[in-house]
Amino acid sequence: MLEFSSLCVGRLNNHLPLKLFLSPFQRFFDANVFKEIEKDRLIIEHAVAAFEKGKDRTEVNLDKLFEMTVKVDNKFLEKLSNPFFSIEMRYDDFAQVRKKRMISIVNMVFDLLCNWNCESPFADIVKSTYEEKKYREILSEILHLYNVETRLLNNSITVRGPAGTVKDFFSERVFVIMEETARDIAVTYARKAYVDKGRSFVGRI
Repeated sequence: MLEFSSLCVGRLNNHLPLKLFLSPFQRFFDANVFKEIEKDRLIIEHAVAAFEKGKDRTEVNLDKLFEMTVKVDNKFLEKLSNPFFSIEMRYDDFAQVRKKRMISIVNMVFDLLCNWNCESPFADIVKSTYEEKKYREILSEILHLYNVETRLLNNSITVRGPAGTVKDFFSERVFVIMEETARDIAVTYARKAYVDKGRSFVGRI
């Protein structure tokens, strides 16, 4: 997620109008990526706990997990202070998209844990679980759903001043760049697993 965010920002900054529009929100973007990492960590740990208890992946309580992510969002909003914009989360706008992303992450966790070996490099576990194309598709889907949620979140953001009149125009361009970056990141990390031959970190719970 850190590399995805950094690459997105770099590409957005290559477009001067976007750079000028987004510069007041840089603090927000930087903090937001760590918020998303925290939510992903919660989803992964929740899935691991369910697996270790012998539960089926379909028994993972998505509603409970969703509420846990909402608490992370709320803490983020409490700390957020910016004179240029305000956010009032409209969870109904993107709840289903977030839950779909949760399912993708939970499924990946269960798939990988079925082949888990604490002595094996993570890349070897991935390769014993998925074909490269499938792994790339899963990574791409997880990032795509994040991008869709981010675009829907646009409805929750109120931008003050002249920038508010162009927010919707720029948000679509931002989404296109995020989608391009998601595909590139998915390709890069799939290649790392299937080409690096064990040089990635050793898996452990």
